[in-house]
Amino acid sequence: MDFKIGEVEEKSTAQKTKERDKKLTMIIVVTVALIFGLLFFAIANALLGTKEPEEEPAKEVKLEVTNQNVKILYSYVTYGTGVRRNEKFIKEKKVTIDSFTNQEKLYYAFQFVQAKDLVFTEKYDDNHKKIYNLPDEVIRDNVIRFFGPNASYTTLEDFTYQFKNFSYGGQNLAKLTPSTGPTGGYNLVFEGTNKKEDSSLVEPFYTSLVAAYQEPNGSYRLEEKIIYVQLSKVSDSYNVYIYKDYGKTQLIEAKTNQTEAMLVANPIQMNDYLEVASTITYRFNLYNNTLYFESSEITMK
Repeated sequence: MDFKIGEVEEKSTAQKTKERDKKLTMIIVVTVALIFGLLFFAIANALLGTKEPEEEPAKEVKLEVTNQNVKILYSYVTYGTGVRRNEKFIKEKKVTIDSFTNQEKLYYAFQFVQAKDLVFTEKYDDNHKKIYNLPDEVIRDNVIRFFGPNASYTTLEDFTYQFKNFSYGGQNLAKLTPSTGPTGGYNLVFEGTNKKEDSSLVEPFYTSLVAAYQEPNGSYRLEEKIIYVQLSKVSDSYNVYIYKDYGKTQLIEAKTNQTEAMLVANPIQMNDYLEVASTITYRFNLYNNTLYFESSEITMK
């Protein structure tokens, strides 16, 4: 038998070429498919977008009214030198720093004055009473403590002030006059004590701190309920009128023919009027990690 070696070799080469072409075609198909797949993914991603999870916006935090910061801030705005608090915030519908007179600024700032802040000038007045100096540096620090670093004030006017935190020789009522000394501020002479306010069967207003919040920016918001009361005597009995507003135009309730014994036995309870009472909202701004008074506003339902 004759073998044709040349024909066998030629056939083998042709088979190899065919197989190579087949593999190349497969690679091209796979590559093209991969390119189209990636292109499709890129287009779909561009159209639909990849949404990253959104951060929840910061929320205000409700605080207990017994929170230490809340108690301190509330004491600032309810301060009074007499038996009752000052009426600034309970009679004015809207209060901002610009709403305060110079004396009102000093009134609220002086609640922070301590006995150690006063310096004996080594001088006496005509009645041989010691003259003390309250330096302007102390006054400025206390004004800032309540109203913030942008508050302005002057120490140019005489006035009388009753200090609550201390007294000298049993006297806490001081006459203040502008000081011309190197420390500026005011010179003080203690002249007595304030007369006690007459007691009453009912208070002119009743209040209750009902809510407090810390807002996302760190500022505080306090909410206080308030009612206003008018007492009138008719013969041997009393009429009691309870209002929503300081001007006493929005009547909530009238209690007539009340005897003194009845008023003593059944005193007005603020909790009975929370749903219908007006609300005073106090706001305190946070600046350099310190809270300062910003505003108050009275709203009625």
